Amino acid sequence: MRRAFLRRAWPAAVLVLAAACSDITGDAGARVAGLTLEDGSGNVLASVSGSSVSGSVSVADNSQRTLYVVLRDDSGAEVSPGIADFVRVTVTNTQVAGWSDQGGGAGTLEGRATGTTTLRVDLLSAGIATYTSPAITVSVN
Repeated sequence: MRRAFLRRAWPAAVLVLAAACSDITGDAGARVAGLTLEDGSGNVLASVSGSSVSGSVSVADNSQRTLYVVLRDDSGAEVSPGIADFVRVTVTNTQVAGWSDQGGGAGTLEGRATGTTTLRVDLLSAGIATYTSPAITVSVN
């Protein structure tokens, strides 16, 4: 009797597990169409929509600034990454500025030398980039 139950129940169990896994991993990369870079007060410093960037980020030389990456869909609504997703920020010229990840899309932008560089934001799912932003200008004064 137990074997008969298991034979009938396993397809339903597989469907339940597959649904649970999609909730864990999410499909954020498929839905991300842009982002905003915000300060601790929620002020938008730079925004990305598709391949268009508006605004830029600045930080003083020899100082730090906490920023938040907020992923957005094509309507501008916030997209929450899945549990297996990771937001990575890469600064092009690390002699001018650096990024220290704090987790959850937050990080510290550090001004290292007066000048201009760019940063890019990637959404990684299981180590694979499912979204990459265009270059966002960073000025160090």
